[in-house]
Formats: sequence, structure tokens, C-alpha cells
Amino acid sequence: MDKLDRFGAQVSHKDQLDIDVFGEAAELMLGYAPDPVGMINTLLEKSPDFIMARCFLAGIFLTASDKRRQPLMHKHYDILATQAEHANEREKGHIHALKLWSGGNLYAASQAYADILNTCPRDIVALQLGHQTDFLLGHASSTRDRPTRVLGHWSKTDPQYSYILGMQAFGLEEAGHYSAAQSMAERCVGMNEKDTWGVHALAHCLEMQGKVDEGVDFMTRCEDRWGNDTYMSIHNRWHLGLYYLERCEFDTALAMHDAHMAVTPKSELMDMHDSAALLWRLQMDGVDVGDRWNVVADNYACVIDQAYMSFTDLHAMMSFAATGRDKEAKAQIAVLENAATANTDTGTIIQQAGLPLVRGFEAFGRGDYAAAKRHIGNARHNSHLMGGSIAQRDVINWTLIEAAIRDGDTPMANALLAERTLMKPHSPLTDMFARKAA
Repeated sequence: MDKLDRFGAQVSHKDQLDIDVFGEAAELMLGYAPDPVGMINTLLEKSPDFIMARCFLAGIFLTASDKRRQPLMHKHYDILATQAEHANEREKGHIHALKLWSGGNLYAASQAYADILNTCPRDIVALQLGHQTDFLLGHASSTRDRPTRVLGHWSKTDPQYSYILGMQAFGLEEAGHYSAAQSMAERCVGMNEKDTWGVHALAHCLEMQGKVDEGVDFMTRCEDRWGNDTYMSIHNRWHLGLYYLERCEFDTALAMHDAHMAVTPKSELMDMHDSAALLWRLQMDGVDVGDRWNVVADNYACVIDQAYMSFTDLHAMMSFAATGRDKEAKAQIAVLENAATANTDTGTIIQQAGLPLVRGFEAFGRGDYAAAKRHIGNARHNSHLMGGSIAQRDVINWTLIEAAIRDGDTPMANALLAERTLMKPHSPLTDMFARKAA
């Protein structure tokens, strides 16, 4: 008979001490705390036949969004393929999801994680990995629905309950249910002040409703609980930076960048995205960001050939456009043009969203604002395909507004500003855009 992990899901492994270590690592990952990967690597050195632990590690590499991590996922999948006959049904579902992603079937892999939860709703690893694939693929409705389907199988007596509420809150926010999302996010953070994903969800809820002052108050008041040594600390500060931008407190936002988001040659891609996205917005707002772009562009130049996640490609182009690196910009577009012809999920995403948006940002960097308007305007409503959140993809709308203003297209700029204030009240930033358009 199979044993249970600490969450109540079956594992085929028989060593309870190993299972306990796996559970601890999985719970660390729920809080985006270090170092679940190191723990599982050590565990697999001791017990290489621990199937579920290897599924978890491979899943972390699957959701890493950096193509340089994919060989590690393939390595562990190849081992799992030889162990599959000894796996239970839950574990076979994980192996199937890894197989699909390895074969380029990204959407099917995301659904495979959902299928696991139908029969094993206490598999919190499948829930978190599936939640992250929803984020990478821009699946707003799935981001909302995935935690909904399992929530009834958990209760507030479960130590992990807040994490599920945090996922649910983020999904509700991405699907536009802002009031319900805020209530659930507040409930999550009230249960667990150190739930960095719950903090992240509440930051999104307040930002999307234009509750800027409330957002700043919340984030600064509890920074000692979310701003420490977690994988989310930089990104949550990026959200705080968005509030400062909305209030036109550009110096404060830039100081926050320098204190927490400055890129080094060893920075992870997701941290680089936060830096690039903040610098790009600041530069559009007329802030002199000095030479901060150089190391960012140097790092992105190393991944031009990935053509893997369009979200990465767009942020890379920001750095090339901002630094006038025409050679790198042209090389990236050429790579994407080739990748867009592939009959794969990635090829479709690049064709429908990634390539035209990258072209638009490249044109903006060259000062060809008419071309920037054309490329961005034609593709922006497909931008969800490239993944990320609504708040992150809002840089596309910012850039289109600025392109319209710089091209002297006041009617277009005013129309876009009308869109912007539909769900949010006027802010100092919106008013600044309006003055520039006038």
C-alpha cells in the first residue's frame, strides 16, 4: 500500500524519512523559499528511485521559463521514463506532463497537471506546477479555475491552506474579479503573513483597481515579512515600484531598483525581467537611468537564440532598444522569424504575439513610432499568449500610448488613455500622459 506525503497524496516510495524531506522541500517551494532544489538533489543522491521527488524537481525546471534549464528537465524525465512501471497513478500523471512539455505540447502539459488533480486533489505539487504553467501560458481562466476545483478538499486546519487561497486570489485577479480577489488575498495574508504569493496576489488586486496609496501602505507595512530571502522578494518590490510610478515618484522607484533589482552577470532571467520592465517604464517617463541598461543587455544577449518564452524575448528587446544595440535587435528578430514558422505551440505564440510585439518595441527604440504603433496595435490583444500577468503586460499599453504621443497621434493617445481609466481612477501618471498627449 502506498504511503502518503504530508499533504495527503500517495507516493510509491517506501522510506518515510525520504517522504518527509520531500514534503518539506515542496512546502518551501509553496513559499518560494530557498532551497528546495538543493534539498531534492541531495535526496535523490541518496534515493535515486524516489519517483515523486524526481517529478517535483523536473517540474521546477519545467516551469523555470529559461531554456537553459530544459536539459535538466529532460535529464530527469529520461530517468523517470525508465522508472514509470513502478510509479503510481499520480506519479504517472506527472511523468506524462513532463513528456508533453518535453515534446513542445505546452498547453497539453498544463492540462495534464489539471487531470492529476481530478483524482488526487491533495497533490499540491501538481497544483503549484499547473498554476505556474498557467502563468507562463497566460491562461487567465485556468489560473482562476485550477485552485477552485480542489479548494473544497482542503480546509483552514491544513497548514498549506493559505497557499491555495493565494493561488485562487491571483487567478481571480487575472480573470478580472477584482473585489472577490482582494477579499481572498486579504484572507490568505491574514492567515499567513509570510505567504509571499498571497502578498503578490494582493499587490496585483490593489494595482488593478488603482488603489495606489493603499498598495503602498500595505506593501511597506509588511515588507519585513515578504522582503527577505525568498524568490519572490525582488518581484514583490517590483510591484511596489509600480505604485511609485503611478504616483510619479520616479526617484523613489529608481532607488528601489538600485537597492533590490540591479542586474549582475549572475542574475536569473525572471529578476532581469523586473529590472528591464521598470527601467523601460522610467525611461519612457523621461527619467535618465544612466548606464544601468548595459549589464541587462549584456545578459540578454546570451539568450537571443532561445526563442522559447516570448515574455523573455520582449524584455530582451527592451534592453537592446534602450541601448541602441541594432546588431542584437536584428539577430533576435531573425531568430523569432525562423521560430515562428514551426508548427508547435511555441511557434504559434511567437507568430501571433511575440514577434510582432518585439518588432514594435524595436521600432520604438529606433524612433519609428508609426511602425511601433502598427506592430503593437495589431498584436496587443494577443499579448496574453506570451504569458506573465496583466500588470506585467501593461508595459505594452504604456509603450503604445507613448508611441502615439511621440508620433503626434493625439486621437489615438486619448483613446488609449480612455481605456486605461475604465477600470482605474485617474492617477498622477495617467494625468501626465494626458498632458503630454495634449
